[in-house]
This record gives sequence, C-alpha cells and structure tokens, in this order.
Amino acid sequence: MQKSVCRHVLLVSKARHERASRLASEILAWLRGQGHSASVIDAGRDDPAYAAPDLSLVVVLGGDGTMLGVARRLVGRNIPLLGINFGRVGFLTDAQPEHWREKLATCLDGGMPVRACLALRWSLARAGKTLVRGTAVNDVVLSRGSLSRLVCMDISVDGRHMGALRSDGVILSTPVGSSGYSVSAGGPLLYPALEVLAFTPVCPFLNTISPMVFPGVSRFRLEILQGSTECFMTVDGQEGQLLEIGDYVEVTGLPGAVHFLGDEPSFFERLRSRGFVLPNASGAGNTEKA
Repeated sequence: MQKSVCRHVLLVSKARHERASRLASEILAWLRGQGHSASVIDAGRDDPAYAAPDLSLVVVLGGDGTMLGVARRLVGRNIPLLGINFGRVGFLTDAQPEHWREKLATCLDGGMPVRACLALRWSLARAGKTLVRGTAVNDVVLSRGSLSRLVCMDISVDGRHMGALRSDGVILSTPVGSSGYSVSAGGPLLYPALEVLAFTPVCPFLNTISPMVFPGVSRFRLEILQGSTECFMTVDGQEGQLLEIGDYVEVTGLPGAVHFLGDEPSFFERLRSRGFVLPNASGAGNTEKA
C-alpha cells in the first residue's frame, strides 16, 4: 500500500466475543487519534460498510472462521486484510492481540507485504436458471446428506467431459484451503502461493477418478444425476445449499482475488501448527508443534 495522510479502515470484530470487542474499541480510538477514518462492525452479517468505495484496509479480530467470512465479502476488491488472532490456530491471521499496535502501524505506513491468493467463484443453476452465486476462499464441497448412500454426478472441466462419479462427494479447493478437508480426504497439499485448484473426490466408488490439480482458471461443471441421495453444497464450511436432481454447480478459480497482509511465515511452521508431522533435519519424524 502507498503512504497516505488518512486511510479508511474497517474493523470487523468476532461476534459475541468480549475480548475482541474491547480491543476493537481500543484500536478504533487509536486510529481516529492518528487521523484515520475508522469504524467497527460485528462479523457474521452483511453490512454496507464493506461496500465503502474508499475502503483501504480491513482489520479482522477473530479466528480463521471469522477471517474466511470477511474475506469472501472482499474477493476481487483488492482490499488487504490484516488478521488479529482470537482463534485457536490462526492459519490465516498474522498478528497476535498483544502486538496489534506495531503490526497496524507497519500496515498503515505501507511496510507490510501483501499475499495475493486464489479464490473461487461458484454458481448454482436449476432448470436452466441461476439460483444463487458467490465466492469461496477455502473450498466448495458437494456431499451427501445423513444417509450412507452415494452422490452421483457428471463432471466437465472447461467444457470437456471428465466422467461420471459415484462418491460421498467432491471437494474443489484453493491452495489456502487445501490443508483442511481436502487433504484429510486424500487430496494434494498445495503451497499457498500457487494459482491452482485441487479436485478431490470423497470416497469414490471403485476409485473411478483420482485427486487432481488443475490450472487456477479452470471451470468445473458438476451436475447432480438421477440415483443420487440427498446432496448439499457447502462453501468454506460456513454456507450451505440443498441440491436437487438436475442441478448443476459451476466453479472456477479467481487468481490473486483475495489479499492478506503480513509477513510470509514458513509454510512448514504453519503446517506444524495444524498438527502435520514433518521430518526434522535428521530425517526423523517431528511431532512438535510450532
């Protein structure tokens, strides 16, 4: 970011979290005292403050879930996000609450790097008409409901037929989201800076289609076929849609569409913080969490 006299900063506080709310009020007073324009809203709801045309920085006080919800609203806006961690791991957040002042001062002076990451755009169509569309930062998942029966779907990529799949579901993941549900289901673990998209079938019947990695601009079309059980689409584990036979979902990558502020920490340190076991310098397993 370029240096300027005044910035318009939006503070988004984790809902019903007293510590985050208190710190948001403290930061608000500090920003205004520095001559910046600032406001505070609660996470988890739509607010006109997100659409402010002069918005230059968003500070999120919460965990990864709060960060994901805010990031979805800013996809494609080129507005950087700084996360102050009030969650457990803080995979997407860069600052700790006790260090907020120095981190924020560095951001406002333009001294903190910005990490541009791939996001996803999705749409759901029924009977030839688009019902709803949106964005995702981690993943879009199509999965069965409560019954232990398979979802049947037909899959195309960039207009080319991949095949029909019977499985518990399918995960389309960004690199940022690949260390979550996707890797747990046997999908690839992707370096966050890559502009690619991971395709991971969940328990495919007869292993008909393997996990794959596609260019980030690939366009997937997934149609729900006859014979499917109850099927849901879930976005970032936070938003859901019940699907019907004949529905189709389109998903494509949006390279560089979401921006996170902060130093680029070691990818492997972040993996260890999530409980991944990585070899140490001697080649032995290392279970220590960073």
